[in-house]
Amino acid sequence: MALRQLANECEDGKTCPGVWRDDDNPHDVVVVGRVLESAPVPVGRGEKAVLLRWQTVCDAVQGV
Repeated sequence: MALRQLANECEDGKTCPGVWRDDDNPHDVVVVGRVLESAPVPVGRGEKAVLLRWQTVCDAVQGV
């Protein structure tokens, strides 16, 4: 897995919410966010709902 960061929400760019893309599998992204203890949306087995700023998502789209 060769991950490339598309967007982030902090200065160090490593330990914060962000969006990453696997160059070996460009159809998927990895999203790092703050886990919501009570999911406002349905989640499947093994999944967690995470909070990510909309601007981070927009920045990630522009970085593709």
